[in-house]
Amino acid sequence: MRIGQGYDVHRLVDGRDLVLGGVKVPCEKGLLGHSDADVLVHAVMDALLGAAALGDIGQHFPDTDPAYRGISSIALLKKVGKLLEGQGYRIENIDATVIAQRPKLAPYRPRMAENIAEALRIPAARVSIKATTEEGLGFTGSGEGIAAQAVVLLAGQQG
Repeated sequence: MRIGQGYDVHRLVDGRDLVLGGVKVPCEKGLLGHSDADVLVHAVMDALLGAAALGDIGQHFPDTDPAYRGISSIALLKKVGKLLEGQGYRIENIDATVIAQRPKLAPYRPRMAENIAEALRIPAARVSIKATTEEGLGFTGSGEGIAAQAVVLLAGQQG
C-alpha cells in the first residue's frame, strides 16, 4: 500500500469558466491556469503520482507545452490513470477537499466524484469529494482563489 497527497491552488479571475472535478460550476469567476485550471483534479493527480513516486503534474504536463493549453484536466487524469495501471497500481480510494468561500459546491460534489471515478475506471464509491470554506480567512476566504487537497491510497506494485 502506498499513500500520496496532493495540493493545488489557482487564482479566481473574470472571463474563465469555473471547472471543478470536471463539472462546470456556475460562478461569476473562473480559475486562471494553462489548462482548465481544475484545482480538484490537479490535487488528485498529484496525489496519485506522488503515491507511485512518479513525479508531479508539472513534470508530466508542463504549463510551457502548448499541447496542454486549455486542455480538460479530466483528460489528463485519464492519462495518469493509464500510467498507474501500466505500473501495476490499483487505486483503493481518493479523499479530496475543495477549499472555497463560494460558490457552494454541495449540489455538484456527487458529479465531481463520478467524473473522477469514470476517468480512472474505478467505482464512484472509492472517491470522496468534500468542500469547506475558511470562514472568510486567507486567500480562499477572501475569494481570491480556490484550493484543493487530496489523499489517495494505492495498492499493487511493491518497491
